[in-house]
Amino acid sequence: AIIHRDLKPSNVLVMEQGDKAVPKIIDFGLAKATAQRLTDKTLFTELGVMLGTPEYMSPEQADQREQNIDTRTDVYSLGVILYQLLVGALPFDAKALRAAGFDEILRKVREDEPPKPSTRIRSMGAASAASAEKRKEEPRSFAEHLRGELDWITMKALEKDRVRRYGAVSELSADISRYLRSEPVLAGPATAAYRMRKYAVRHRIALGIAAGVLLLLTGFAVTQAVE
Repeated sequence: AIIHRDLKPSNVLVMEQGDKAVPKIIDFGLAKATAQRLTDKTLFTELGVMLGTPEYMSPEQADQREQNIDTRTDVYSLGVILYQLLVGALPFDAKALRAAGFDEILRKVREDEPPKPSTRIRSMGAASAASAEKRKEEPRSFAEHLRGELDWITMKALEKDRVRRYGAVSELSADISRYLRSEPVLAGPATAAYRMRKYAVRHRIALGIAAGVLLLLTGFAVTQAVE
């Protein structure tokens, strides 16, 4: 029941517990409690002051008129972190963003649509090869691996309209888990062909055996008919 409002890589520490990597969130200086006060003191937000880090700030955080910030703002910030992990770059170039004036920074965050991860990597030139190497990918296949489900998940987390964004961090996490298990992701189109492809990937051994048996039966039937 806490909205962090400043999630970014430097505020997420990862430690090993046994054989698992466990994230630890730090720096709750801008956090907002949804159910109770964080401290005995009441904290007031002064209008006209930027709260958060521009590169990771949600559109509603960048709207000075919006006072109803909810947990979906943290979903957006995690979407930016996911983007950075996948591509090796931010959705918006940090230098260009910060070079703009205060009002322009807020406008870009509120209104400008970031490119999909697969599109961004294609526009990075030589830097894309370095990103691919760090991720043990071939530069030619890097964008293709991002295209599709990873694009869908990331861009759903980065929706400008929070109604269309993942409703909670747990929903974003669940979709990433579905991707890792080769299951259909909720961010993707719910077409029969897409679901069949995912089913085929998960059960490729069984389907291969079934196809082999079917081929043998077909061959046997043809042989019997000829005789």
